[in-house]
Amino acid sequence: MRIRAFTLFSAGAVLATGLLSAVLLAQPVAAQEDKPSDPCFDGKLSIKEVLDACQAFIDKGSDDKKLLIRAHSVRAMGLSATGNLDAAMEDINAAVEIDPKRANSYFMRAAAFDAMKEYDKAIGDLDQAIELKDDDADYYLLRGLVYSHKNELDPALADLNKKVELDPKAVNGYSSRGELHRKRKEYDDSIADYTKVIELDPETAKGYVDRGWVYVLDDQLDKAGPDFDTALKIQGNNALALVGRGVVKSRTGEPTDGSADLRMAERLEPGVFDQVRALGLK
Repeated sequence: MRIRAFTLFSAGAVLATGLLSAVLLAQPVAAQEDKPSDPCFDGKLSIKEVLDACQAFIDKGSDDKKLLIRAHSVRAMGLSATGNLDAAMEDINAAVEIDPKRANSYFMRAAAFDAMKEYDKAIGDLDQAIELKDDDADYYLLRGLVYSHKNELDPALADLNKKVELDPKAVNGYSSRGELHRKRKEYDDSIADYTKVIELDPETAKGYVDRGWVYVLDDQLDKAGPDFDTALKIQGNNALALVGRGVVKSRTGEPTDGSADLRMAERLEPGVFDQVRALGLK
């Protein structure tokens, strides 16, 4: 079973998130249902205890390559969470060396390189992963995101299209492609992707917030307002939705009509206006 979600966004925290996603994506059904008894894998220890347990497992040796790779992967995740990125990368490299034909190890290392903003290395590893296993939608998703981080939007779109083709029921494919279309100012395409996100996951606020902001950028304020209202019914403290509703109120009524929403949003999330500016709002 593959868990079809990962978030790639202190560098240590970002790297840990990327590695956690890659480690989870890597686990086969048997490994999840029949968990090894070794404390390296039980998920109940502190970070230091896990690091020590996994090192002990590695040191005693094992004929099971999959478990050795998992041990190095878990160590990499723990080390990155403590900010020890160089040591984390040593464990990731060890996982790759144990089985150079294992595509997911390159995917895991690519997630780390992406978090560290070493985008060319990330793309190189993803090229290798896709060469080994060209039907995995998540490899195309991550490569598309890396290309987007490099501002190479055409190859990014090609990879995200492939992600959606291979995994048409995954929300993260449409949401990532919707964001890319927004960056390219292809607002109709972005709205279509976020509409699909809402269709697949109507009880989550983010899809409405994302679509609402594209409507704002496209000056469709009559459609943006209801999206922000729906998002706030689902999640009343969503700062981006509050800013969006405030902007719509200010632009469709008196300039001060949205002030209360804007003030509340800033109290909830002091950096929210930087996020809005990053969306392209002027």
